[in-house]
Amino acid sequence: MSSSMSMSTSAMSFNTNNLETLLFSTSWVPITTGQYVGSWFFTFFLAVIWRALVFVQKRLDHYWIRKHSTQYVGNDSLGNIPVAFSHTRSVQDWRLSVNLPRAILAYVVQSIAYLLMILVMTMNVGLFFAVTIGFFFGELFFGRPDFMNLRSG
Repeated sequence: MSSSMSMSTSAMSFNTNNLETLLFSTSWVPITTGQYVGSWFFTFFLAVIWRALVFVQKRLDHYWIRKHSTQYVGNDSLGNIPVAFSHTRSVQDWRLSVNLPRAILAYVVQSIAYLLMILVMTMNVGLFFAVTIGFFFGELFFGRPDFMNLRSG
């Protein structure tokens, strides 16, 4: 390596300059404290909404698996009797009525996740905590890890 080659390094660190942080576009730059607080709450609620949508996505997947995996035999005066529910079926039939809503929901969930990532990458301490605290409250309100064990009546 020659000594004439210089490497450009830019140090990344969190900043506490709460005002004048560019958010998504040049038209969204909080200049006043009120605008920054509004941006903080928007970020917080966006993180909570993201966690809620992840929960909805898992619930819908569970619903669609149950709906399309039940085997029916026999017929009585009340109609078909469900006798088996198979968790072993790993590949579901492709259905537009299932896959289209799943794809749309996955698109929305991932888009919000990337927006939150961009907000964290502003390296603004306040917005970082807005995202992480939003994740915390989203998990607190919507994180139900045992929903797969619930029996539907």
